Amino acid sequence: MNIKNRQHLIDELTLDLKPVKSTNVALMSLIYLMGFYLFILSVYAVTGPFRSGSANQLISSMQFLAESAAGFLSIAILLYSGFKLAIPAPKTLIDRLKWPLLSVLIWLGFYMVDLVSPALKPSIDGMRAHCSLQVFIFALPILFIGLYWVNKQWPVYPVSTGLLVGLASGCTSTLIMQFACMYEPQHTLIAHVLPGILVGVLGAVVGLVTLINKK
Repeated sequence: MNIKNRQHLIDELTLDLKPVKSTNVALMSLIYLMGFYLFILSVYAVTGPFRSGSANQLISSMQFLAESAAGFLSIAILLYSGFKLAIPAPKTLIDRLKWPLLSVLIWLGFYMVDLVSPALKPSIDGMRAHCSLQVFIFALPILFIGLYWVNKQWPVYPVSTGLLVGLASGCTSTLIMQFACMYEPQHTLIAHVLPGILVGVLGAVVGLVTLINKK
């Protein structure tokens, strides 16, 4: 095939091709993140009052402010990384997982410090019945909404993608529960943090089942 015929063939093959519209992952992550928080805040407000003075505690305790800020930042990184993971890229899976998972470990580190030096005075004020179940159940809608968006992309790592989106969902519920329920470090780890992590595990399982065809 000479050069002229080859160029004609290429022109014929590409005649009807249209440019692919790139996905703005940062914008979508921001929209979903704000939606997640509004949903969780609304659900918690409807199902019971927030702990008395919990908002003021952000000002009165720098440690509580720091661990809350670490949680918010970690959730943002998790969601962005989960959505980004749904878009094929040349980076290795380890490179794409290390920062979101590290951010979670740093956030959990604050709660481990609380066991020795609590950010607030431990109290049963605001205690919610079945708070651990609420953390888990309230996160499920935002987990499935997040996975719905992911499924419309091309996730080549379904388990890892589901894990990150699940952790973002579960940790959002965990963070808000810190203002809605009693403050006691051991209770926080068992009844608030653990259910949030379990949502991440569920996300990985659901990702394996529902996103596997995209691999």
